[in-house]
Amino acid sequence: MWAKITRYYPPWLDLIGLLLLSTAFSYVRAHYDQLPATIPTHFGGSGLPDAWNAKSWWTVYGTLVIGLAIYLSMVILNVFFIIRPDDPARILNIPKSSKEMLGPERLEAIRAFTVRAMVALNLILAAMFAYLGYGMTGVALGVITSLGPLMWVFTALILMASLYMTIGVITMSSTRGIKRSG
Repeated sequence: MWAKITRYYPPWLDLIGLLLLSTAFSYVRAHYDQLPATIPTHFGGSGLPDAWNAKSWWTVYGTLVIGLAIYLSMVILNVFFIIRPDDPARILNIPKSSKEMLGPERLEAIRAFTVRAMVALNLILAAMFAYLGYGMTGVALGVITSLGPLMWVFTALILMASLYMTIGVITMSSTRGIKRSG
């Protein structure tokens, strides 16, 4: 299976997201005892905290746990549901007649594009959740006062990657200009 994955992207890229999240976990764990009784749990558009809750395992680590769950879910989705099937037509939700018109090469190109876009989106999400864990801890400790504009950068990157993926798949799936054979 690793040989098949390497046709689409280098699998070590998945380790980058795990490294980012584990580094954030380590940072939070190293400062857990220093955290005050209340910690920020929500931030407004300005990056300033606008909700605080009592310190607990979940309020401190919850964001990172959610980020890790999303990251691992997307890796599993990518590997087992997009890469693993031998027939790329199985992953596309388009009419059978369109799949036949596109042909196996085009369907495989759509799969490759989707896999690579999912990897990029997953890495952006992992970086964002790692930064959130770091930022929440930093604000709680008084080291920083807000998350700053980086959250807007992550938001823009997520939106751009999603839009790029959507437009790319729609464009590649189009049968306009392809003549029916037979």
